[in-house]
Amino acid sequence: MPLFEYYCADCKSRFELLVSHKHADDVVCTKCHSEKVRRLLSVFAAPRGAGEDYSFDDAPATGGCGCGGGSCGCH
Repeated sequence: MPLFEYYCADCKSRFELLVSHKHADDVVCTKCHSEKVRRLLSVFAAPRGAGEDYSFDDAPATGGCGCGGGSCGCH
């Protein structure tokens, strides 16, 4: 089951829940029980397996964040 992050518009709290994809949008706030909850975009990491090489020594320099040379405004 995936871990989702949520924000409550009523009490301004942020919280995480383990929820199935099927019910990911049917969540109430864990603090005030409001239904004015929205799912947030979360950052995730993928585990590395043994022996896998993720070095980017031969990759072209494009800004480092995948935005194509800094065109997204993060640089």
